[in-house]
Amino acid sequence: MQKLLELANKIENKELREKVIDLIKNPKLSNPQFQKYPREDIEKVRTLFSVGDVGVAIREVVNHTATNTELCLKIADTFEKNYGLRVDRDVLIAGSLLHDIMKVYEWKIDEEGDPVPTGIILDHVFLGISELYARGFPEDVIHIVAATQGERTPPKSLEALILHYVDTLTSLTEFFTSTKQKKSQMPIIVLDKETFEKMKEEKD
Repeated sequence: MQKLLELANKIENKELREKVIDLIKNPKLSNPQFQKYPREDIEKVRTLFSVGDVGVAIREVVNHTATNTELCLKIADTFEKNYGLRVDRDVLIAGSLLHDIMKVYEWKIDEEGDPVPTGIILDHVFLGISELYARGFPEDVIHIVAATQGERTPPKSLEALILHYVDTLTSLTEFFTSTKQKKSQMPIIVLDKETFEKMKEEKD
């Protein structure tokens, strides 16, 4: 939580900063029909995800979100320095911090400490978009959250495009470094197993 709040405080626009901080601290759903659903503590939320059919990985939502946001800011710096592009950092930070916030309703931790779906019928993206709209967030921030996965809504701004590809990169990295995947199978993708193992050895 503290990592997310520190990143949120980098938002210069006071109104947007306060909206983001309030939602991180209290991700309550505004629609009375959905207030019956319990939510998990964001610091405890972990989710299962897979890449193709090669296995299942576990993601820590807070670390994933913080990593995405930090990478987005570094890319913004590089794009501005090397291409002269103007990146709206406030919008980028807000969208990155909030793109997975509603996973607190989609996932819970069971008695064995494993992440399991709660059974809520709307996914975190739809819940996130709806809540941002209900709380009066700017359209460009809502778009970033809607376009993160790039399937239902393709990125139509530079900020949305940055988060879309950063989220893909971090997801693949989390998958390859997870202990839950099937070690015997690897999809053909940007980096192979040997490369990742070498990277891990160098880090250790």
